[in-house]
Amino acid sequence: MDLNNIESAIDPVIMDRGREYVHSGRVRSVEKIGDHAYRAQVQGSKLYRVLVELGASGAIASLECACPFDDGPVCKHQAAVLLMIRPKGAAQPIGTSGHWPSEPLQRLKGLLERQSKDRLIALLLSLAEDSELVERRIRFSIVEGSGDDQVTECRRLIQSYIAANSDRHGFVDYRGVSRAVEGAQLVMEKTREDVDWRLAVKLSFCVLEEMLDLLQAADDSNGTIGGVIDESLERVHEIASYSDKMPESERPALFRMLLTASGDSRLDGWSDWQLTLLRWASEMAVTFDLKKEWDRHVTGIAARQKGGDWSREYLAEQVAMMQYQWICDHAGDAEAEEFLQRHQHFPNFRKWAIEAALKEGRYDDAMQLAQDGEVADQARGLPGLVKQWKEFRYQACARSGRVELQRAIGQELVQDGDYAYYQQIKDTYPSEEWSPVYHDILRSLEGKRRYAGVYTRILVEEQETERLLEYVQQQPARIEEFHRFLIGEFRPDVIQMFQVHIESTAAHATTRTHYQNVCRIIRMLQQAGGQEEAVQITRTLLNKYSRKPALREELMQVARP
Repeated sequence: MDLNNIESAIDPVIMDRGREYVHSGRVRSVEKIGDHAYRAQVQGSKLYRVLVELGASGAIASLECACPFDDGPVCKHQAAVLLMIRPKGAAQPIGTSGHWPSEPLQRLKGLLERQSKDRLIALLLSLAEDSELVERRIRFSIVEGSGDDQVTECRRLIQSYIAANSDRHGFVDYRGVSRAVEGAQLVMEKTREDVDWRLAVKLSFCVLEEMLDLLQAADDSNGTIGGVIDESLERVHEIASYSDKMPESERPALFRMLLTASGDSRLDGWSDWQLTLLRWASEMAVTFDLKKEWDRHVTGIAARQKGGDWSREYLAEQVAMMQYQWICDHAGDAEAEEFLQRHQHFPNFRKWAIEAALKEGRYDDAMQLAQDGEVADQARGLPGLVKQWKEFRYQACARSGRVELQRAIGQELVQDGDYAYYQQIKDTYPSEEWSPVYHDILRSLEGKRRYAGVYTRILVEEQETERLLEYVQQQPARIEEFHRFLIGEFRPDVIQMFQVHIESTAAHATTRTHYQNVCRIIRMLQQAGGQEEAVQITRTLLNKYSRKPALREELMQVARP
């Protein structure tokens, strides 16, 4: 990473946060401690030390920060310091003392240290009276009392930042989002301090709740709010991952906190986040009683699920997959098999059942499961799944030696646009029997533009050059792709199609890039053996487009020997 080009290497969201830290004066000091080394202090939820070491050319050789950020190579504190120290575009120059001239802050620090406690309290109260945001920051920094009191104060801090960056209708546009979430990010930093795991989880869920509300009243087109939600969930997962090291009596509490959060109606419609919490809770349901509690909970979530059939089915399938995993981990094989059989209306369960049948050599079972799935999903209008089940039927036939049925299914797959099966079914026929088969396939594909790729690949494979020529004559632009298969047998036709293609492309060209594309096709004509024709059409275009200097300039490069 180069100091003069850090924007290209650092996440844009992190860069925005770094700029805000610079502009809001959070970089308290930057000290030059060597020819190419700097030490800085940046104010986050607490004061963090940042160390930067540069190479002689300006490359960043080493970068350290004392904050707990671990989601990327550079944190917002480091980004702020890099912005401060880079020569180009730096906020301020380095002073002769070797310190960044945030000396006013250093002098202010000295002045404050000399004041009495009463005077400092009066000053803070005066500032808090002038700004609700300042009041919330002060309360956030010194709040005491129970965990619930701290959560309440953190929630108010988050809401204050949102309110300060909202318009009069309560909406936050995309330019204000990064500042609106600053309170939430301060709270997330607090969760990584030396706090009880319960408080860390409660604060993370407080952030989750407030950010879900903000999503409904903000333009999050750059993903900033979603990123904070992800960060809050990641922190909860860190804690859940170490639950086995908690006293056994405390684990059910975390399990129920996960359940409660997953049941928040604000998560309805955000199924991935909701399912993430349910999955972690499922992993913590290590007893049958906890599993029953989990089952009752997800039944309630499913009952209130809104949206279309697809979203409800997606949630139901994902929940069933978690239940199946739990049974595999905590119950016997018989229970797992019975559950699998009962849930084959879900595609993943049907797929697992078919794969198991193929692995165990139960080809009739695999065929029947795939056939049932094909019929059901054909009726539901799901062509992707229909193709998947058909492919499984093909596998079962191929493995069990049912050649005739394998050929029939393979031919259907090819006719549906999957060339991968063409060579496979061809290999099942004696060479003398193959010709009528592939001609039938070609007839079924002829004229279907959707399957043109398969059609032309078969023409090339079977050296059906006359039919290929006929096809390309109807679509001259494809001469670029197929001229090498035709040039030996149909040179005049190939040259003519190149000329038609070049003239048509030039007629529609309006930009320098378009003109360069015209010349590219002319060079392709030259490489195909049409040197004289290329010279002729270049001259024709130079005369025809005398008022397009950019096109003439590009054509002259082709015309040079």
